Amino acid sequence: MPESKDSFQEKTEKPTGRRRQESRRKGQVAKSQDINASLVLLAGLAALSIWGGYMLSRMMVANRFIFTHLCRIELTPETLPGYFLSGALLLFSVLAPVVATILLVGIAANLLQTGWLLSAEPIRPKLSNLNPMKGLKRLGSKRSAVELLKGVLKLFIVGWVGYTTLAGLAEEMIPLMDRPVWDMYRWICGGAAKVGYRTILALVILGLIDLIYQRWDHLQSMKMTKQEVKDEHRQAEGDPQVKSRIRSIQLKTALRRMRKDVHKADVVITNPTEIAIALRYDPATMTAPVVLAKGKRKLAARIRQIALEHDIPIVENKPLAQALYKGVEVGQEVPGNFYQAVAEILAYVYRLRGDSYGNYH
Repeated sequence: MPESKDSFQEKTEKPTGRRRQESRRKGQVAKSQDINASLVLLAGLAALSIWGGYMLSRMMVANRFIFTHLCRIELTPETLPGYFLSGALLLFSVLAPVVATILLVGIAANLLQTGWLLSAEPIRPKLSNLNPMKGLKRLGSKRSAVELLKGVLKLFIVGWVGYTTLAGLAEEMIPLMDRPVWDMYRWICGGAAKVGYRTILALVILGLIDLIYQRWDHLQSMKMTKQEVKDEHRQAEGDPQVKSRIRSIQLKTALRRMRKDVHKADVVITNPTEIAIALRYDPATMTAPVVLAKGKRKLAARIRQIALEHDIPIVENKPLAQALYKGVEVGQEVPGNFYQAVAEILAYVYRLRGDSYGNYH
């Protein structure tokens, strides 16, 4: 299959708004999974630190109850559903604070990176993903190399943070041999929390670096060739030939309407060459003068030509012509703030014709 012309062009242009929207619609956004993972781990560790005492007390109460009533517990088909339900409710009450915290933080982490986005495109099955050659290409791609480097770097940093933290706690281990079990338990929990917080802090820093890289890489992947930008602008704005054809039809329609109405005008007010406004006023049937036609350049020239063919007076008044063109549409009455200026022009026209407001028409 022959290569398209765009495939040989270098993608040097920034993505257009339409390309960005299309990418977002497909679920292709820049985000760091490391940020999500580290924030979820942090939320879980913080929840355990806050709710750990409550979880432990609930489990101790449950264990005490079980061992106290062990001789009375009978596992039969009739009692087993009740015991199962009680155990599930206990497990839910113990884990609910931690699970809810992790769930909320996970959602918030995604929203902070990508905003509100719902797209089924990433999970839609595609036959092309089953192509083994495509999979091999992905393994040898730059993205795979970067992911491998990130994995090795994370493993090294997490291992180094864990080692240095535990090395600092090593001196505290020997005196614990003479301490009660509860003190050993508290020391283990504290040491684990310290390792966890330091590790998560390192992961958050790595995640922020990864987020910067992901946004840069996503922007690079969306870049366009000059031809793609031109084609997209043409699609968004319409084909110039089609637009020219539409303008031609609109001009012909306006000309037909003017030929029908302009000859009924009492006066044409001009700019003098850029703008032309055709006005009509019949005191017996109208409360105010009406704009029969208006136009710029070619349309203005056509209005003046029709006025000359039908002996309609043409009066030059630049400010009034500009104001009427901007402020009054065809078929509308002239607003009250223009009455004085229009009345003076109509009076002038009537004097030229030897008519008056009372007997005209």
